Amino acid sequence: MRMKSLLYLFRRYPLASVLNLSGLVLAFAGAYLLLTQIRFIDSYNRGIQGYEHIRRIYPHGLFNNDWSATLPRPFLERLKDCQQIESVGFMSGWMYIEFDKEGSTIKVPAYYANRDMLLTVNATCVDGELVCQPAGNGKGVVIPASLSEKYFGTVMATGKQMKARNSDEIFTVTGVYQDFPANSSMSNAVYIDMGKQNIDDPSNWNYTAFIRIRPDVDEQTFEANYQQMFKAYLQNTSPNLFPESAGNYIVAMPLCETYLNGHDPNTDRGNKTMLFIQKFAVLLLLLVLLINFANFTMAQAPTRLRSVNTRKVMGESNGRLRLRLVGESIVVSLVAWGLAMGMVYLIGRWGEIDNYILGSIQLQENGWIVLAMGGISMLVGVLASIYSAYYITSFQPALVLKGNLGLSPQGKSLRQLLVGLQLVLSFTLVLFISTIYCQNNYIRSSDYGYQKDALLFGDLNDIPSSQKEALRSELEKMHGVESVSYARVQLGLSDNWMEWGRWNGEYQHNYSVFPADWKILRTLGIDIVEGRDFKESDSDVCIVNEALMRKYPDVEVDKILDESELPVVGVCKNFRAFSTRIDNSTKPIIFVIYGEKYANWGGSGRNIYIRMAPNTNKMELRKRINQLLVSFTGDGVIPELKFQDECLEQIYHEELRFMKQMQASTLLTFLITLIGVFCLTMFETEYRRKEIAIRKVMGSSVGEVLMLFILRYTGPLLFSFILATPLSYYLSEQWLQNFAEHTPIYGWVFPLVFVLVSAIVLIIVVVQSWRVATTNPIESLKTE
Repeated sequence: MRMKSLLYLFRRYPLASVLNLSGLVLAFAGAYLLLTQIRFIDSYNRGIQGYEHIRRIYPHGLFNNDWSATLPRPFLERLKDCQQIESVGFMSGWMYIEFDKEGSTIKVPAYYANRDMLLTVNATCVDGELVCQPAGNGKGVVIPASLSEKYFGTVMATGKQMKARNSDEIFTVTGVYQDFPANSSMSNAVYIDMGKQNIDDPSNWNYTAFIRIRPDVDEQTFEANYQQMFKAYLQNTSPNLFPESAGNYIVAMPLCETYLNGHDPNTDRGNKTMLFIQKFAVLLLLLVLLINFANFTMAQAPTRLRSVNTRKVMGESNGRLRLRLVGESIVVSLVAWGLAMGMVYLIGRWGEIDNYILGSIQLQENGWIVLAMGGISMLVGVLASIYSAYYITSFQPALVLKGNLGLSPQGKSLRQLLVGLQLVLSFTLVLFISTIYCQNNYIRSSDYGYQKDALLFGDLNDIPSSQKEALRSELEKMHGVESVSYARVQLGLSDNWMEWGRWNGEYQHNYSVFPADWKILRTLGIDIVEGRDFKESDSDVCIVNEALMRKYPDVEVDKILDESELPVVGVCKNFRAFSTRIDNSTKPIIFVIYGEKYANWGGSGRNIYIRMAPNTNKMELRKRINQLLVSFTGDGVIPELKFQDECLEQIYHEELRFMKQMQASTLLTFLITLIGVFCLTMFETEYRRKEIAIRKVMGSSVGEVLMLFILRYTGPLLFSFILATPLSYYLSEQWLQNFAEHTPIYGWVFPLVFVLVSAIVLIIVVVQSWRVATTNPIESLKTE
């Protein structure tokens, strides 16, 4: 009987039933996908064995009075003496190594690490030993199992050798570890024995540090011990740079908390605000789904009153009838859940899905979420139908069989309230998404302080340094190329460069360092405001930005910059060197040309900057440049040249993924709301056929009939917008706080969104009402 009733309703109202089922499927699939993302972030670093006892060390207040991600090696060596600590692991020198495998290139990240690095973070040994140590022939390395499989075809690789591409360097494998989970701060990289690198150098703060503490440690005693050790170290090594009264300290943060704290911009990329909004979006999606389904069951009530009460006359009890009605909704909801999981399976096979998600969405890897969604679907079925079940069975059978009670005032009010709630949630998300679009536009089109749109970037790792001047000469002969320069870093691809802290005799200067060649400012298009630009003959000199001059009034042009012993030859305008997460207007920066004093620090760098002339066909010029690079790389890999806008995809990877997820969630929520409006209008027009026919017989026009339905929604639209405005403003303001430089929340966005959303909703109402409004009234009265 239950299935017959369902099939009858699908046959009588096929479009409304299919749309309702589609809304359920989309909502369940969307909620599942968002929950996998929330699970991925919430469980970050929890996949590492014994993560409860692993901490990461962060210093605070030392440089620019902010958090830092690295420490000096001498202090970390002393930290091993702390009684509560079992082991200390640290690493430095993040880079890429290109291995040569039978003529093909395998590029992997690499770190220099101390002996206990992998042991400290409880890496799982697959083969050999996970101790970073020298090897008899070549550098000793510990590699992940995935690389071992790729290079050797097996994970049993201890003692085997790997050859670097474009050099004679040989690496000997001393151990293989099981790959760390994707949601882990630990990179599946090559770890190289660091030997005695900077073991006695207190000025080199370049080491990322982890500790493993002993079980059942008293936290207060432990914190007091390591804080005392840190302060004693600062006083013994740099009492002038770090006076005891400055309030410098370190934090041993539990590994599972690091990702969402953002102290290290390279690994701690999580965001508490974005995680909260994702959870809020799941709640909104499920709430809209529930409201829509409840509205649908209420709208069906008038069509079911007669059949249900006929059963009551035949002797069936109210309780049994109510269970039947609720059971039907549960069946529909479970069918939608099954279809949603099938949709997720297909989405998981889509090649582009990785651009939208973190981690895996595979059903077998998220079993508890699949089951949770099944439970939620049953709960939705119960909650959506329980009121209508009681409403349908609350009348006396004789009263129902005499007439139609489908348009009771209570039914109208409840349905209108439910639609209003849907509209509030839809307005909230659409307004929030509008702020996201504005910030995205701000990131791409605001002033960067240099010629962003005229620049090409590339990594020239496969081109020897001796050929760079020849390459520059050939490039600058090309029509459309204005200037070429080389530098150590690429603008906008990181939130931290090399940081220097230098004593000026009274206090410390802290600034970011940009090693480059003499043409860098000309190529970038950054203006000099005081002093002069670099000259080709310059060596061991620097140019500082305006922010540094404001922060450190003792700095002067044509004088030595602190203990770095670099003459300041000029001051340049501020520019956006980092992402908008950082206030670039206050960030001290120096451009440096390395000479004899810094000969051991390397040359200008391997990154090329190419400035194109105005009105140049950029894509054609990039193609011609690539053809030239072939002659310089030979059999090597041709550098990938990118425009700045393409580089933005890398630095704002997390934010852009979040934007895409919120866009999809907003689209789903709004689509489900429109389905609800469509179905509700369809049922209402069916119930009001007689009323509409009488109105038309009495002289009402089609426009006046349509206006009846339009006016029914104008009030809820306006009231919903008023309620949604402060909520969306709060969400937008909280999200924008993740950016030190951001767009304002524009007032004109709110009325624009109101007009667009209202127009779409009212168009749906008019389209659905048109059929009944234009029907011959005689036909409607005959039917009634």
